[in-house]
Amino acid sequence: MEGWPCGCELSDWAHLLPADVMHLISEKLKSITDYVRFRAVCSPWRSASLPKPSHFPPQLPWLMIPYEPWCSDSDDGTRLFYDLFESKMRKLLLPETIGHMCSASYRGWLLLVETKGTEVFLLNPLTRARVDLPSFTTPVRYLKGKSSAPCYDARWVFGYNFVITRVTFSADLTDPNCLIMVFVERCWGLFCCRVGDPCWTMVNIRPSNAPTGDAAFYNGCFYLFSKGVMYITEFNKPEKLVTCFLEDKLRDSDLFLLEGKSGLHVVAVRDTKIEDEEAPGQGDEHHTSADNTTEGNEKGVKQTFELYQLYHDSNKKYSEEPPPEMFPMHLHSDLKKISDTSSTTIFYGEKHHFLAVCSDDWDSLDGDCMYIEHKDEPSPGKDHGGEYYDYYYSISFAKIGGTECQTVACEIAGEPPIWPPAPAMWFQPSCV
Repeated sequence: MEGWPCGCELSDWAHLLPADVMHLISEKLKSITDYVRFRAVCSPWRSASLPKPSHFPPQLPWLMIPYEPWCSDSDDGTRLFYDLFESKMRKLLLPETIGHMCSASYRGWLLLVETKGTEVFLLNPLTRARVDLPSFTTPVRYLKGKSSAPCYDARWVFGYNFVITRVTFSADLTDPNCLIMVFVERCWGLFCCRVGDPCWTMVNIRPSNAPTGDAAFYNGCFYLFSKGVMYITEFNKPEKLVTCFLEDKLRDSDLFLLEGKSGLHVVAVRDTKIEDEEAPGQGDEHHTSADNTTEGNEKGVKQTFELYQLYHDSNKKYSEEPPPEMFPMHLHSDLKKISDTSSTTIFYGEKHHFLAVCSDDWDSLDGDCMYIEHKDEPSPGKDHGGEYYDYYYSISFAKIGGTECQTVACEIAGEPPIWPPAPAMWFQPSCV
């Protein structure tokens, strides 16, 4: 092959490198995509590298494109993932997803749910590893209850699609103490289990008839937003409840919980009215606002995004309700606005699907910004390969704290005709 030393073929040249050198090189690679390419060069390179390396930083996310889960006759299980940073649509053959809704993702795993909640499991799309979870057809028990016997029938919740909007777990799934939490939006409930448990456990910390915005499980505690109030309870002390009343400007915002490198963060999304002024980017058809409306109107609504750090001291005494003269205020937890977001990049999707990546780990990633998935009507004259959908997925770029958005990936795939609509979600590839 021309260009290789001594006129040798690629396979001969690859054998010239000592195994320990190839192993050192493989450990310097940060991208899973580059690692797969490295292992594909030849068998010596593959032998010198681990099949499931653990040295990777959190990966740059792919956007998983929704699919129709019940078209089993024509569905071969091929799923689409858009790699924003290589501008490629990646195809993965995942027959396990046929007949199952992909409701959420976390740390490289997808949460798949069969109709009516009869089958629930986690799937790693890269390794095809699978972890089975309890079915929701089995009655669940209450975390606060004195009896451990199942006592709550959750089957009614799964009369609609995509009722689970969040999944998190406390440790590696191979850890027998790993606690898995899901947030079921329709009943505003938190449910948790360990691998091998016969049923789910319901964390009953929501006041009756109070709608919930978002929930999370972090560092042994459950967090739940409800009408400008945050409720916190510990898994090991479920009888003790922290009630945190948020300041006025946060009570009027949409709040979402997000795991960051320094702990649990809160993203505040607030509408900002634009009146009697020329909006930035006027005349540029590629600028869109974060709420999917085009900039350039004299009057309209934009959205601003602010990032807060959540501080919670579980050693302080708890209070079920504050005295009236103390309202509104923080109790035992503080939300402090993060002024320096230069090393933080947020990926914002539908149905509370947020991800945060440290931009210091990636030369190609800017800090202090967000990548926002949204849906647009098809552009006139744009060729979509003979297919037509009412809406198409696009990705925009915005600065944290700013209001201007610029489209960076336009109409990458169509929205399948599912009701209620399936969420597009950011997914971080992982080999473990």
